[in-house]
Amino acid sequence: MSKPRWIWHYGDFEIYHSLLLHSRRQEKGTDYPAMWKTDSPYTLVDFFKDFETDHEETLCVTMLGKGYVLLDGQGHYRPGEVIKVTPGKHSIRIRVSNIDSFPCVFVESESAPSDESWTAWHLAGERVPAGGSPAIESKDQTPEVFPFAYERIHPIGTRAEGDGILYDFGKETFGCVLLTGADPEKSVSVYYGESETEALDKTDCILWETVTGESEYRLRTRAFRYLYITGAGEAEVAADYEYLPLEWKGSFSCDSELINKVWETAAYTLHLNSREFFLDGIKRDRWVWSGDAYQSYMIQNYLFFDKEIVKRTIIALRGKEPVERNINTILDYSFYWIISLYDYYQTFGDLEFVKLQYPKMKTLLDFTENSVDDNGFVTGGEGIWIFVDWSEMDKDGAICAEQMLHLQAIRVMAKVTELLYGHDGGYQKRADELKEKIDAFYWREEKGAYIDSYTSGRELVTRHANIFAIMYGIVDEKRTESIVKNVLMNDAVTQITTPYFKFFELDVLCKLGYLEAATERMENYWGGMIRLGATSIWEQFDPNEKGAEHYAMYSNKYGRSLCHAWGSGPVYLLGRYYLGVASTAPGYETYEVAPKLGGLQKVSGKVPVNGGIVSVAFDGETVTVSADKDGGVLKIWGKEYAIEAGKELCVTKEA
Repeated sequence: MSKPRWIWHYGDFEIYHSLLLHSRRQEKGTDYPAMWKTDSPYTLVDFFKDFETDHEETLCVTMLGKGYVLLDGQGHYRPGEVIKVTPGKHSIRIRVSNIDSFPCVFVESESAPSDESWTAWHLAGERVPAGGSPAIESKDQTPEVFPFAYERIHPIGTRAEGDGILYDFGKETFGCVLLTGADPEKSVSVYYGESETEALDKTDCILWETVTGESEYRLRTRAFRYLYITGAGEAEVAADYEYLPLEWKGSFSCDSELINKVWETAAYTLHLNSREFFLDGIKRDRWVWSGDAYQSYMIQNYLFFDKEIVKRTIIALRGKEPVERNINTILDYSFYWIISLYDYYQTFGDLEFVKLQYPKMKTLLDFTENSVDDNGFVTGGEGIWIFVDWSEMDKDGAICAEQMLHLQAIRVMAKVTELLYGHDGGYQKRADELKEKIDAFYWREEKGAYIDSYTSGRELVTRHANIFAIMYGIVDEKRTESIVKNVLMNDAVTQITTPYFKFFELDVLCKLGYLEAATERMENYWGGMIRLGATSIWEQFDPNEKGAEHYAMYSNKYGRSLCHAWGSGPVYLLGRYYLGVASTAPGYETYEVAPKLGGLQKVSGKVPVNGGIVSVAFDGETVTVSADKDGGVLKIWGKEYAIEAGKELCVTKEA
């Protein structure tokens, strides 16, 4: 008898928890719901299963909501009622209504246990495969509560300050504060800070809470490193750290303690922001942003390699049909969502999931093209945010960076359509035509680079469009060399100040073999935050800023997130280019290991490869590789060596 699990209409679990998540944000005691359209789960769903048995058995249905069960079109059985099943072919139909969360069923049956072989229907459109999650399998679990893990933590230091006490938990964390032994007659105020400065600023700190009337309190889950508490006297202070129990499969070590610290801090940052979905930051937004998530997918492949959180995030971001706004209201973030589906296939080899998303890929691309101008370029429009990055650039009219993303999205549609249907659906021709137009309107031979906009007259060159041109293979070798010289290695071109686009920049440098430059920039940029005491990576970092200037953003003294997922890029860079592990076929059916030092003396670590782990150690003279998955090839010193599962491969450089 196979094991039953909770099932629901495909996507409803993710949409429900996304709805909860996007309504949790607070700032200065005020609720701050998301700034974009949010979808809701279906409230009425039918579940179906045809099955056959050669003996008498029983069937019992548990449901979230209210409804009834039909066996062979008869019965109207109640939830929890034991239903007798005779030998032969049968069909079961379960109707569930749930206006409080979302309809779910758990079917205990020898021949028809609830799983993804069931179908679901919201009484319109077509039936779809039922949704389920390996994290929600027991009947005693409820899909309405996301299964986090908890660990009791305590402050590592305290200090009397003014009329209260400052508590230091040693590093950025996330959890609910516990107060025990407070005076119920006194009002207790708790001020949260990612920095000591923020926690002590009772007027302008982002998060605070005031409670009274109890001797014990369990407060809302929030992010913090420091707590400043007034009115609690000698009450005991602790917190329950809340986290997703992901397995850390990847690792990295080298001879540079600073780079090691960068990797560790970046990995911890990603873990804090890996929850129901990949979040942007753990303190301020706690929302799911497509650009942030796009990077998290790439980075997590070298740390957790957890397919489920990637799927959940993709489903939650896209929501339901019809598409009426760009994802997060941002044009570029819609393109990232489309692009990510092909990356997902290359990583996990899961074409069935991509097939389920394909109709939404098409409708989303069609929607983005509602803003196409007479030249065929996407321009945004009313209510559409052209973001790209927090950086100075010329955003007049149709900007080049958006066209690069549009081009890559069309290319992805061509590849996915070919995979699913054996032809590219005409997308490749469209991509070729768009590339010609981009080159004609934006490339400037005299500058050796792409300009941001051709309509403003400024002819401004920034890094972003030029990074995309190399990152997505849009330019040939000659133009690549020109961009490297005139943009990437040109300090006169405005520097990037977010880890978000700094990651893309370093990815391009590493791809082209400039690893020593990448190492130096990691040491200066990410290392600059570490040297200032960062225990997680910040949303933005400008080395020219001083003191509390590092905390300000969005016209708010503490608006900058000091724990932002898009700061975790070094985990990917060090695994992909320094340990040198990369997939060469969908799902890592084949993969390569091509380690490089990038100015370091030695590197070692582990990289997950879709069901296996590859271990690499390299010191410039000897490379040692072991793996528990076949299909790998070591590429070193101009030669190739097969990697066999369970056998250590050691190669020494010839004199």
